[in-house]
Amino acid sequence: ITYTASPTVSAGIDQTKCSNNNIATLAGTITGASGGIWSGGMGLFSPDNITLNATYTPTVTELSAGFVNLVLTSTGNGTCLPVSDNVVITYTGSPTVDAGPNQTVGANNPATTLAGTVSGATGGIWSGGAGTYSPSNTDLNAIYTPSALEITAGTVTLTLTTTGNGNCNSVSDVMTITITAAPTVNAGVDQTSCANNPSVTLNGSVTGATGGIWSGGNGTYNPGNTALNAVYTPNAAEISAGTVTLTLTSTGNGPNNPVTDQMTITITPAPTANAGTDITICSNNATVILNGTVTGATGGQWTGGLGFYNPNGNTLNAAYTPTQSEINSGSVMLTLTTTGNGSCIAVTDQMTIFFTPSPTVNAGSDQIVCGNNANVTLNGAITIATGGQWSGGSGTYSPDANTLNAVYTPTAGEIASGIVNLTLTTTGNGTCIAVSDAMIITISPAPVVNAGTNLNSCVNNPSVTLNGSVLNATGGQWSGTTGTYNPGNTTLNAVYTPSAAEISAGSVTLTLTSTGNGSCLAASDQMTINIGPAPVVNAGTDQIVCANNNNVMLNGTSSTTTGQWTGGLGLFTPDNNTLNAIYTPTAGEIASGSLTLTLTSTNNGACNSISDNMAITFTPAPTVNAGSDQIVCASTPNVTLNGSVTVASGGIWTGGSGTYVPNNTTMNATYTPSATEIAMGSVTLTLTSTG
Repeated sequence: ITYTASPTVSAGIDQTKCSNNNIATLAGTITGASGGIWSGGMGLFSPDNITLNATYTPTVTELSAGFVNLVLTSTGNGTCLPVSDNVVITYTGSPTVDAGPNQTVGANNPATTLAGTVSGATGGIWSGGAGTYSPSNTDLNAIYTPSALEITAGTVTLTLTTTGNGNCNSVSDVMTITITAAPTVNAGVDQTSCANNPSVTLNGSVTGATGGIWSGGNGTYNPGNTALNAVYTPNAAEISAGTVTLTLTSTGNGPNNPVTDQMTITITPAPTANAGTDITICSNNATVILNGTVTGATGGQWTGGLGFYNPNGNTLNAAYTPTQSEINSGSVMLTLTTTGNGSCIAVTDQMTIFFTPSPTVNAGSDQIVCGNNANVTLNGAITIATGGQWSGGSGTYSPDANTLNAVYTPTAGEIASGIVNLTLTTTGNGTCIAVSDAMIITISPAPVVNAGTNLNSCVNNPSVTLNGSVLNATGGQWSGTTGTYNPGNTTLNAVYTPSAAEISAGSVTLTLTSTGNGSCLAASDQMTINIGPAPVVNAGTDQIVCANNNNVMLNGTSSTTTGQWTGGLGLFTPDNNTLNAIYTPTAGEIASGSLTLTLTSTNNGACNSISDNMAITFTPAPTVNAGSDQIVCASTPNVTLNGSVTVASGGIWTGGSGTYVPNNTTMNATYTPSATEIAMGSVTLTLTSTG
């Protein structure tokens, strides 16, 4: 008989779980059996009750009872009896939390004392607000101060969560803080009153509170200082000080702190007006800049004159332009009256404007002078003013421009323009505007002579047509030369022929002088005739060319650097204006045996053209005759050649690879073909002229 060991079972150690975290992981073990099964509980085994390390979720009844007894029994025991073991799971109570009641606070007094309570845990922590907790968010009765955004939103919800929960899950509770809007107080805009009418109707307003109360002034409120629109009358000290500040404070504020706002009453003194001192002004400068001043009022208005105020009569420093009748009367009185006085009485002040006579000026009569004798003695006169000054001319005044009878010398530009306007202006005018008078100096033009531009002529064509001109005189006369004038030297466009000496010298200068100048000085001008050499042309040496190589390289020269070929019917390349052109003769010119070409200067300026000739002679072309074609036998291939050449000095045979005897320059040489030529059956020989 064999005895096997009996199974062993261990259900694991007893466990303690929290009611709100009650799932237990079992830890059963078995030996000597194939498995085990859990029992003894009404809850759920997961994944099943035959899994030794299953998780067990108790029923509500087991949680209420505070424990459950589970049994692990072996299965697959063979011949052995089942064996069991127990494990006890004990359930403790869950934590509890109370965030306290909801609270209402004021926006300007928002700090809230919290009242949280916790049981079944060691503590709690506040969350859910962006504000601050004092002393910290782990203090159950901390003071919570909402953030600005929470105050603006009007509410914030805080959460209290348990901490130190052991094996339990944390528990939370919320409370809401409602933040009522803070009162607003507006004492109204600052006001200004007058010292002689100081009472002010207040305009306070209050929202978010049941009322308000005024303070801060020693005067009287009517009907009382709790009336938001009371009439406040400052006392004498406040009127003397010129200002009083009143404070409006909200009342009936609920959870909020009182709110205040201030307004200031400025008490201005009674208006004053000052029209400025009397003014004396000149009749021709009668517009007066007024200098009124006003205090205790917003402005002033001018009256009392029939003239014009610029920009208007409400401008204290307006410019006043009197009427002519006011100027003629010698004075006008103006009145300045305050405006914008509020409740104050307007005040006035007066000033008088006195008008003095205007200066007079006379620049004297207009004058006429000659351009080359243009000094003018002026004759100005002034009254009322202390002096005068000449202007308007760019010339010079002698002794100076402040002398009424100065001598004026015009500038060249003024003389050229023929006129100058001078102005005499009064100086030392006092309050008057300067007065001016003008006089005109007419400057008759001086004679103008133009001998014309310089001219070029040539030794072989020396005569030139002159082109003189004279203005502002009756005529002109040429001088300074030894040649001849045609028809005469008083003709402005005479033809001048230089003398032999002038031609030899290469130039001559002529002078044209005005005549019939009246009171003006004579004027003159010069021009030069440059007499250049005649052109020089060389057509080059005569040339001899062959009839079959007939292009001729010409070699002409011209002192003008240009020329033109003529006299041939052939072709000039690139053209007949090229001095070193290539000339190709016609067949007729070649056949005639000679040709004469002429080179004529071009671009001759004032000179007559010059020509030169060159002759081209054509020699006959060589002729060549290689003789008649011949037929020989391959067995006796030697050939006696029969060439002939004319004109050239000789000839040379080419074109065969055989041999010439005695050589290839012998006209009747014997030619022996090469084996290749014999095999080919033919050979072509060429006779070319040489020399």
